[in-house]
Amino acid sequence: MIVLFDADVPVHYGFMFLTCGDEHPDLGGTWAGQQNGLAGAAVPGVLSMITGLHTGRVPLRIEWHATAPELGAGWEEIVDVPFTPPSVDMCVRSFQDSFDVRIPGTGLLRARYCAAGMDAARDADTVMSGEPTVDRYLVQLWPDDEAAETIVRQTSAIAAYWHGAARETPPAAAHTGDETGENGDDGDHDGWDEGGEEDWYDAWAWGDRPPSDRLRQVRGNVLAVAQHHRDLLDVFDGWDPAVQQAAARWLARRAFEVAGMDEIGWVRPALTAMDRGEPLPEPFTSPEAVFPLLWTGFDGSGPVPFEASQGARHRPSFAFRRSSPQ
Repeated sequence: MIVLFDADVPVHYGFMFLTCGDEHPDLGGTWAGQQNGLAGAAVPGVLSMITGLHTGRVPLRIEWHATAPELGAGWEEIVDVPFTPPSVDMCVRSFQDSFDVRIPGTGLLRARYCAAGMDAARDADTVMSGEPTVDRYLVQLWPDDEAAETIVRQTSAIAAYWHGAARETPPAAAHTGDETGENGDDGDHDGWDEGGEEDWYDAWAWGDRPPSDRLRQVRGNVLAVAQHHRDLLDVFDGWDPAVQQAAARWLARRAFEVAGMDEIGWVRPALTAMDRGEPLPEPFTSPEAVFPLLWTGFDGSGPVPFEASQGARHRPSFAFRRSSPQ
């Protein structure tokens, strides 16, 4: 066994890639057509890895084996996928960080992705600098001419959710144009289908009743809101779009105020534009442009602080996510 990488990886939005490119591939496309949603290998030369933690640091170890290693007893989630790296010079890439990884060989490999602590990390959401990590991950690579996708072990609710999300994502070439879904489902339910395998992870994700099609299309932290404030979310879902937009703008501004960021010079123009219903200015035009400012500062003056006075913890990333055009 050869250890190729063993370090903490800064993550944001809960994902990492093993790749050799400079661009971030479409995350959903990496698991399109798969049965598992933790390790995506549907895009050639790319291995995506989902983490339970949204923002912070996760330990990642990558190993090379000559033959199949034994299954580790300490891993709660284990999935195998076929993976063909395009080069021996690869890298671990997260939202804004990259770490070189050199592998011993190419050709068809089996990639085993192992995880522990995913549910606890999802509940924690964020690990601040100096805090202990919550979840941990392992990738094991070895040559295998008959590598196949397999869910070897599943124990956590968040893994079940992502496996379900992958099964709902058709292969890239299999778009039918049917807006009601492959089963003709128009989203108008009185409850979950009895014994429907496709519903068991949705019941965990959304609670005691199915969401509308509009809610399913909402991005961001909607699942956490559904699990903790479902009645409020359904009220919001029933509002006119103009009222929804006004409420969303108020919530975004309030998030910046609570985080102590509403008076930062490069933030104020975005809040003003948002209040007026105007397009957001740079750098708020894309998550890729705005999120690095949490650590670097727009004018090089340093990172946005992650803690406010009197020891109260605020999460500026929440405010940024609420202002994101996505």
